[in-house]
Amino acid sequence: MSAVQKLDPERSSRTTRPPRPLTPVPETAPPLRRLPFAALLVAILGVGMLGLLVLNTSLQDQSFRLSELQAQATRLAYDEDALRHELDLVSSPSALVSRATELGMRPSVAPAFIVLPDGKVVGDPKAATGKDFKSALIKSPAQLEAERKAAEAKKRAEEAKKRAEEQRKADEKREAEEKRKAAEDEKKSDEKKEED
Repeated sequence: MSAVQKLDPERSSRTTRPPRPLTPVPETAPPLRRLPFAALLVAILGVGMLGLLVLNTSLQDQSFRLSELQAQATRLAYDEDALRHELDLVSSPSALVSRATELGMRPSVAPAFIVLPDGKVVGDPKAATGKDFKSALIKSPAQLEAERKAAEAKKRAEEAKKRAEEQRKADEKREAEEKRKAAEDEKKSDEKKEED
C-alpha cells in the first residue's frame, strides 16, 4: 500500500490506476572509443604546448627588446650628461670671458646701466681700452700660441741680427787686415825698388 492510501483511504479507492505496461529502456549511447578520445587529448595538449611556445617566444622577444631599450636609455643618459658637462664648461664665467676676449671685447672701468622702463642712463660710460684691467684679460690658447710664436720669431730675428753684426765686424776686420797687409806689401815693394 502506498502512503497516499494510508492517509486518505477514500481517495485511494477512487483513483486507482491500472499498472503501466513495461517498456524496454532505450539503449544508452555507445561508449566513446578510446582512439578518438586519445586523439582529442593529444590535440588539446598540442594546442596548449603550441600556445606556450608562442607565449615563451613572445616573452623572449620582448625581453630582448627591453634590454636593447635599456642599453639605449643608458647611452642617451651618458650623452646627456656629457652635453650638460660641455654646456657647463662653455657657460662658465672664465669661458665667457675668454670668448669675449677672442671677439675683441674688453672689460670696462666705468660701466653705465640703462633703466628699461624709461630708458634713463645711470652712470658715466667710458670706452674700454683693454689696458684698464690687464689681469682680467684671459687669452685663448690660440692667442697664447701666437704670442709664443711671435716671441720665438723675435728671438730668432735678434739672433740673426747679432750674427749679421758679428759677420759684418769680422768682414770689416778682415778687410782692414787685408788693406794693412796690402799696404805693408806695397811698402816692402817700394823699399825694394828704392834699394835696387
